[in-house]
Amino acid sequence: MTLSLSLSTGCLAHLPLRLAFRFAHEAGFDGLELVRTPAVAISGAGFVRRLSQQYNLPILSVHPSVIPYPGYDRATKVLPELVALAELTDSPLVVIHTPKEETLDHPKGRQFVDTLLRESERAKPRVRITLENAGFYRPADKRYWLHDIGNLRSLADLYDLPLTFDTSHAGTTPLGLEDSYRLLRDRVVNVHFSDLRPRHLPPDWRPLYTILAHHQMPGEGTLPLSQFVLALLRHGYRGPLTFELSPVALGGWSPPQITRRLRQSIQFVRQIESSYTSHA
Repeated sequence: MTLSLSLSTGCLAHLPLRLAFRFAHEAGFDGLELVRTPAVAISGAGFVRRLSQQYNLPILSVHPSVIPYPGYDRATKVLPELVALAELTDSPLVVIHTPKEETLDHPKGRQFVDTLLRESERAKPRVRITLENAGFYRPADKRYWLHDIGNLRSLADLYDLPLTFDTSHAGTTPLGLEDSYRLLRDRVVNVHFSDLRPRHLPPDWRPLYTILAHHQMPGEGTLPLSQFVLALLRHGYRGPLTFELSPVALGGWSPPQITRRLRQSIQFVRQIESSYTSHA
């Protein structure tokens, strides 16, 4: 068994989209997670489809922008746009982040759930909307209801929702990577794959943690990612393994470095697969 390896275009969001496709193709990825940055929204789905065909890289999932702009994290606005983009690019999955609300009884919490259910029903059967587990960037994040892995699982069970499992995010939670995955495993249809390097960064600014502590190269942090990949193989995971890596971790200022680091990432997984197959 081999895993389907996908690259998030968010890893290279500072570059033109065509270059992200080219780097992914040359490194040997099987597909892409398309991040809907403002540039992607302006270029349109037709441009994405042409790149997908040219580089033989299907769009395996669609993700919200990693570049902040007004309303970029408002589900009522963004989710219909993501579903439409997924439909136009033949992507089977959409990823959405959970809201920062202490209870879903809050008006914004109810609005999020209502939008999620409405768009999920409208998108079936071509597109499935997946909820992503959140990371803990500071102690205050613990108060958000859906940041709790158990609460996320409860909501997914209540409405029969699939999940995107982020390894780096899970590593920051009280449960940790392995227990978080064990709790969510049978609902996971997409995996965001990266390592974690816990560190204190002054100033306490979330984007710094995203690029310098979270979303690091596999094998260069503290997470047991080799054991995690083995768990995916043992349990017959069939969704994409999506590399969501910091552009700093990839050496995103240097094309040769990007190519080398992307190939290194793929090799990390393929070596584990090879060892698993030889011992199976």
